[in-house]
Amino acid sequence: MEYTVFLETAASLSIKAGEIIRSRFGGFFEKGYKSCPSDLVTEVDRESEKLITDGLHARFPSHTVIGEENEGSAGITREGFTWYVDPLDGTTNFVYGIPFCSVSVGLADSGGLIAGVVYDPFRNELFCTQKGSGTFLNNRPVHVDTSRKSLKEALLVTGYPANKAFGARLQRINYHRVIDGCANLRALGSAALELAYIACGRLTGFWENTLMPWDVAAGSLLVEEAGGKVTGIDGEPLRLKDHLSIVASNGLIHDELLEILL
Repeated sequence: MEYTVFLETAASLSIKAGEIIRSRFGGFFEKGYKSCPSDLVTEVDRESEKLITDGLHARFPSHTVIGEENEGSAGITREGFTWYVDPLDGTTNFVYGIPFCSVSVGLADSGGLIAGVVYDPFRNELFCTQKGSGTFLNNRPVHVDTSRKSLKEALLVTGYPANKAFGARLQRINYHRVIDGCANLRALGSAALELAYIACGRLTGFWENTLMPWDVAAGSLLVEEAGGKVTGIDGEPLRLKDHLSIVASNGLIHDELLEILL
């Protein structure tokens, strides 16, 4: 099937949503929280999601759209086409004035992920992919980093759950062991953009616990289509479900990374 119309629509809507994010950055906006005070949400998240959701419904009225701000049914398996929308991935960065966040839009059918877009509005970087066609950054093909073949050479990145109730999942990871075993470790604050950075070779490996499907739907396909590998933290195929745990890498360090995380 030709997925170009889906990808072009997602890219166009992501860029428009990025304009909202960029225009409101550093200014006044209403903010609150969802599950706890550290799980932030702003009116900018909601404006961005409405633009994308309305645009997808108008173009593809029979498709299901699951967005971060209208969550609640993300774990349900569906037939047909399902969009996963994160309208502002990296809300905490946005609120604190750190220009590292993104718009993420992924599309799946009953067979799995088929298209994805991650857009960085501050660097005007548009990462796009469709199944079987590779990964592109601003229309140029990109690939994972194949020069770093071992964990000791790898620049890793991770993140932490906003809801402190999931803190026990962090305690299962031996961070001293991870840091000692790799070149260095980062935590940048936008899972979608971190996955995009794996896809284009800027980072070597990524893991995070307690993410939602819209956090990773687009980014995981970016990595796979760029030649990398994505699994659950148990090494099994990644499933788009609530509170998932993900490991992504250039593929060459994947087994080592899984071993050091378990």
